[in-house]
Amino acid sequence: MVKHSVVDEAGRSADAAEGAGEPNGGGAVRGHGATDLAAAFASFEETWSPRIGAVVNDYDVKIAKVEGAYVWHAHPDTDEFFLVLAGELTLELADRNSVVLGPQQMFTVERGLRHRPVAAPGTRILMFERQGTVNSGDAELTGDAAWVCATQGVPLGE
Repeated sequence: MVKHSVVDEAGRSADAAEGAGEPNGGGAVRGHGATDLAAAFASFEETWSPRIGAVVNDYDVKIAKVEGAYVWHAHPDTDEFFLVLAGELTLELADRNSVVLGPQQMFTVERGLRHRPVAAPGTRILMFERQGTVNSGDAELTGDAAWVCATQGVPLGE
């Protein structure tokens, strides 16, 4: 069983075991190594708080419920991959035209590119991010952005 560290909504470090959502593993969203996305999304309410559904090499596969505008930020050392599963996600990009994604559409934000995701109500996304990547990147989380929870992801079932 592979373990990795994550930071939960309260900023505490936690160990997450791969397969933690399997029967008798702390959650009911996975079974026999497969993750049921409908059950996974039903297991949490928070928006902009990604859940780690799988690990591929040194990347986390994260899902998130998103709504409204997030914060402007960049990830200086890594790209960020977005796949829209439901709803509509607009990626506002610094000095470029925005990219609007609907269901079954994907886009990669290149490392270092400042961006701000803005989502319609009910939007659900899947992301690939290098383990340890904080969702808010380099954003200063003060003032109007103080509501943002900086996290590396929360294991499904927690």
